[in-house]
Amino acid sequence: MKKILFVFLFSVLVVGAAFIIYVKSNPPLAISAYTSLKDNPTVKIIELENKGLQEIQLQQVLINDKIPEKIELVVSKSAPFEAEMEMENDPNITFYKLGQITIFPSQFIDRQALGKQPQHYAVRMEAADMKTITVKYTYLKIPFTLKAALQTNKK
Repeated sequence: MKKILFVFLFSVLVVGAAFIIYVKSNPPLAISAYTSLKDNPTVKIIELENKGLQEIQLQQVLINDKIPEKIELVVSKSAPFEAEMEMENDPNITFYKLGQITIFPSQFIDRQALGKQPQHYAVRMEAADMKTITVKYTYLKIPFTLKAALQTNKK
């Protein structure tokens, strides 16, 4: 009886470790696009996509390894984020504090429910010279970090 219990517990431990290794090697959060606003080039919009199966909770966003002064999570119930779009007066765009809501998995978003359900998520922040972005978040109660180098167009 003790051998069966040991084999069962060992199997559960191996499966759990394999699951954690799989999730850590395939992080669910991705940056799908980023842009500056047309009328204010210091305001950056970074569109995020949850490619996982569960919701993501954002914890912290760093720009060039520093906390930005002003940062918001932006949720669009209609169009994706573009440089020319008017965000402030659009009834389909809402602004939240960073950890106030979760990012829903993109594969479960109903694209036919425009205006009714969140369709796109982004982070809006002010940063003059943005080179890197670091997003700290939790997925399945496991902490993750997404770090990306952003290209800037120099004129």
